[in-house]
Amino acid sequence: MTEKVIALEKRDGPFQAVLQRVMRMVPGQEKGDKQLQRLLAFRLQVDGEAETIEYLMRHVRDYIQCNFAGSLYTFLTTTDRAKEEACVSVPLDPNPPDTA
Repeated sequence: MTEKVIALEKRDGPFQAVLQRVMRMVPGQEKGDKQLQRLLAFRLQVDGEAETIEYLMRHVRDYIQCNFAGSLYTFLTTTDRAKEEACVSVPLDPNPPDTA
């Protein structure tokens, strides 16, 4: 079963450069998450760089808008229904600032 785990350390060359480009899109506190790195490496291997970047951009935006309490990896691997339940609704300011 360990053969199915993507060993990031053993992937050299262009793959590491592509993975590093994708990882620049990950929020700062999440960059060291090895599970997230493996998930993105898998997506890169299966879908390619452009699709992985599109996938990540869409989900990072949703992660931020949702104000999800867990990690980005957990957000990416959670079902849509569970995400809806876990999202913290941010109340709108009843007195928004005046516009010029």
